Amino acid sequence: MSDDSGSGEVKATPQEKSPSKLKEALIVVAALIVGGAILFGIYLYWNFERDHPATQNASLQANYIWISPQVDGQVADVYVTDNQLVKKGDKLFSIDARLYDAQLSAAQANLVLVRQQIEAGKAKVDAAKATVAEQKAAVNTAQQVADRTKPLVKDDVATVMQGIQADNNLAEANAKLETLQAVLIVAEKQYGTSKTINAQLEQAQATLEEAKLNSGWTTIVAPADGYVTNFALRKGDVVQSGDNLFPFVESETWWVEANFKETSIDRIRPGQPVTINIDMYGDKEFSGTVDSIGSSSSASFSLLPAQNTTGNWVKVTQRISVRIGLDQVDPEYPFRLGASTSVEINTDDAFQKDKE
Repeated sequence: MSDDSGSGEVKATPQEKSPSKLKEALIVVAALIVGGAILFGIYLYWNFERDHPATQNASLQANYIWISPQVDGQVADVYVTDNQLVKKGDKLFSIDARLYDAQLSAAQANLVLVRQQIEAGKAKVDAAKATVAEQKAAVNTAQQVADRTKPLVKDDVATVMQGIQADNNLAEANAKLETLQAVLIVAEKQYGTSKTINAQLEQAQATLEEAKLNSGWTTIVAPADGYVTNFALRKGDVVQSGDNLFPFVESETWWVEANFKETSIDRIRPGQPVTINIDMYGDKEFSGTVDSIGSSSSASFSLLPAQNTTGNWVKVTQRISVRIGLDQVDPEYPFRLGASTSVEINTDDAFQKDKE
């Protein structure tokens, strides 16, 4: 007989072991399910990120120019205020035009004088030509008288003095003709050729056109619909031609300049739809379309491009610029140049069409 009372160990029966193993199996299965769900979620997230590339490295852009006067002078009037919306052709400011108006009047008078001088020169030439023609007729008459007198003197029908007088008259007529011909040459030279006459007219006309432009440039108008910004011009300020006085932002065309990682560019195509969020408007969404994709990285044309040739090369993911056009402008949500944005591009449909 065995004495169980002296043993300190109690052995588990098979019935007692089975719940523990089952619990362990359930834990393993649950872990596998959770791990699989996490992996599947990661896969779905990866697919979504791949099919919907997004970036916060983006900003609103618009066409803008610096307003610069074409003439020097003192500001006479200011017609706008800072951040004002204006239409194309609206007056922005004007420069004192008195000097330029005087130059315009002088140019107009100069053109009149040039035309009058040309007409006077032509009249002088015509008069000289008429005088020369008249004198040529007088020479012919004197020549005929001298020719008829010589036989008469020889035949003693006319006196010697009459013959001498006829010769003197012919010589005097020829001398006068030569003088008148010299006067004609001088008049023609003063009048000039058709080429020089046209040059005089063109020069006077050009001076007049320049004066008109300068006079017109004293009033500076808006080049397009848009906003006046950073405007600090005041009446009495003295401005010079070419000065960058203030920027003017056009309001018609807006786009987003988004800088995507180069690893996201392979699926992006022009024409793909884009969802845009502008930071200043919170969760408000705007729609857009991919217009174009940059042909270089954003750093390619920087002042100091990253071109390490020492051998200590560190590979850095580059950014490629993508231009996204906004479908419409909502008056309730006015755009601001340079505002921060977030964009997300849907590449699903367009990418599948490319593959087909």
